[in-house]
Amino acid sequence: MAGVASPMMGRSRAEGVRFLAGLLAGGVAGAGVLALPVYLLGRVLDPLPRWASLAAVVLVLALLGVADLRQRTPHAWRQVPQNLWHKLTPGWLGVVWGFDLALLFTTQKTTSLIWASLAGLVLLQPSLAAVALISISVTSTVLVIVSTVTAGATERTGAGWSGRWVWRIRRASGLLILAAAVGVSVHGLTV
Repeated sequence: MAGVASPMMGRSRAEGVRFLAGLLAGGVAGAGVLALPVYLLGRVLDPLPRWASLAAVVLVLALLGVADLRQRTPHAWRQVPQNLWHKLTPGWLGVVWGFDLALLFTTQKTTSLIWASLAGLVLLQPSLAAVALISISVTSTVLVIVSTVTAGATERTGAGWSGRWVWRIRRASGLLILAAAVGVSVHGLTV
């Protein structure tokens, strides 16, 4: 999104601010919508014994960690609808794109961290779905805003720049997710 917002800010600061504000509002709304099925699925799975939920989380985390280490993060091969760029005002474009991004299942992912979070929410703490998902959406939008307004934003929008970082970030994500799997396993043995 910084690749969109940064040139927009360069052209018109007001348009860039409206886009980023819309991105934040749409992200909060989309995360709120996603929280409902996450919560409901978690409630459906609630009768599972605690050991089964922990085992399922460990399995999912191990699979996601290995996927990231192998540079195979699961995601849809789709981006936010680019054709809306010329059809919507910057504020509404931000709202639509933010909502789409917050739904999580409709766009590409750099890492599996969000899938790991969803697994934990569904299987261990569905009551935190709204708070966690809205917090994740707000945090990611704030990171987009910071990367948009900091020096060097234009240079960071090039494909050559991101390729190196995506590889490194996925490796770090994979290791972090595997560490979480070990942590959940150890916790499960001590409960």
